[in-house]
Amino acid sequence: QLLRAHVDRAPQITSEFGMEMAQSLLGVLVAFLHSFQRKVERFLESPGDAAPADGATSRAIALANCCPPFRSFAERLAQFGHPESEEPRRQAHLALDKVTRLCHHVLTRHLFEELKPYFNKLMKRKWLSSSDAFDSIVMLVTSFSQKLRPLRPEPYQVLVSEVHRRVLIEYVRPLLQGRLVCTSAKMRARVAARLGDEARQLRELFSRLDSASPWLDSVVPRLRELLVLEDTAALQMEVGGLVRDFPDVRRKHVAALLDVRGLRAAAARQQILAVVRDLEQSEAEAGPSRQRAFFAELAAAPRARCLPCHLPCHLPCHLPRLPRLARP
Repeated sequence: QLLRAHVDRAPQITSEFGMEMAQSLLGVLVAFLHSFQRKVERFLESPGDAAPADGATSRAIALANCCPPFRSFAERLAQFGHPESEEPRRQAHLALDKVTRLCHHVLTRHLFEELKPYFNKLMKRKWLSSSDAFDSIVMLVTSFSQKLRPLRPEPYQVLVSEVHRRVLIEYVRPLLQGRLVCTSAKMRARVAARLGDEARQLRELFSRLDSASPWLDSVVPRLRELLVLEDTAALQMEVGGLVRDFPDVRRKHVAALLDVRGLRAAAARQQILAVVRDLEQSEAEAGPSRQRAFFAELAAAPRARCLPCHLPCHLPCHLPRLPRLARP
């Protein structure tokens, strides 16, 4: 309030004086925010005694709620138009972004510890016949969102969007790890149906939570299409759409999905993966894009290689046993 009073009164003297006062106060604010950031780091990372989860949550929410007023005040000071205001404005936003991330880390750490065992149960044969693990994920995220009600709109939306992204990453991860390999068209249809239903539930969940990242909702339906399409040309078109929507997808990710659907025909695989290669090259020429980063955090299971015994890859290779050498 003291700083605001100076900002309000200074332009009444002269506009130049108001501009200089705003610039001076912006420097003071940046110095304060750097100190605030360091204290928040120590407070949240080393609270002294082990506080219960609810206590850590309330502290993180209170600190995150401090950021929007500071951010709007920094913007107001920068709007006075001093030619040197851009750099302190940027520093103010960086410090506040750091505080927000620290608070969000504290708020989500316990949630993802609880979610981990349920994500580990996805994309296995039992998952095809039981929705228990997925239902638990939805329940835990919904319960977590109730604790965020005291958050101001700005940090709430940033946090929910990050939870949205991380939940989708952890949902897709076991699919790319090759836990489940379709051995028939019927099995592919069952996997695709389950993916479609759970993608819908995730979309509805994060829509209710007002996520600001609806582009994430298309990732699972895109991957599902790679399981149900039959024609190589249609698969190529779908892969092209996937790469355009998610520029960080790579050949290893698409190859892992082709393994899941059981596509082992070398010619068809090469034609489909060539689409990713061509788009990767055009992306490299245009420069890397950090927007819609998703697949960069996902490893893909390496493709199993068979010994050259002229058998299909899904069959065991029975090699002739070598005769034992007689002892001298």
